[in-house]
Amino acid sequence: MKLFTPCVDPNSSRPLGLPVMVQGGFSWRVLFFGWLGLLTYGTWISAMMAAAASILLHLLVTARWEMALIVSLHAALAAFTSDIRLWEMRLNGRKIGAPIAAPSKDIALLRWADRQPSPVSPPEFPCASS
Repeated sequence: MKLFTPCVDPNSSRPLGLPVMVQGGFSWRVLFFGWLGLLTYGTWISAMMAAAASILLHLLVTARWEMALIVSLHAALAAFTSDIRLWEMRLNGRKIGAPIAAPSKDIALLRWADRQPSPVSPPEFPCASS
C-alpha cells in the first residue's frame, strides 16, 4: 500500500473538482535526473532552486567533492519529493486533504471520491403512511 495525499483546488468551477493525488515516498526519477525530475512533477519553484544549487556547487566546489555533493543533493531531493510537491501545492492555493492508503493512484482517487458528499441530493420518496 502507498499513501496518496489529495490536493483540491478550492476555486474549481466544477462542483466536484478532481484533486491532484501526490504519492508519498521516494522518487527514482528525481534521484536520477535531479531538478529536471522535479520539473516533470510541475514543481517549478523547487526545481529552479535546486538547479541554482547545482550550478553553484559546480562553480564553487572543487572537482574532488563536486560529484559527491551533487549525488547527495539528488538523494535529498528524491527522499523529500512528496513534501516538496505538497509545499508547491499549498503555494498554488490548493487545500491538502488527509492521506489515503491505496495500491494505486486510481483506487486512491476512487476512495477520495467515495468520501465526498454528493453534489446532487438524493431523491425523496413518498412516505409509506400517507
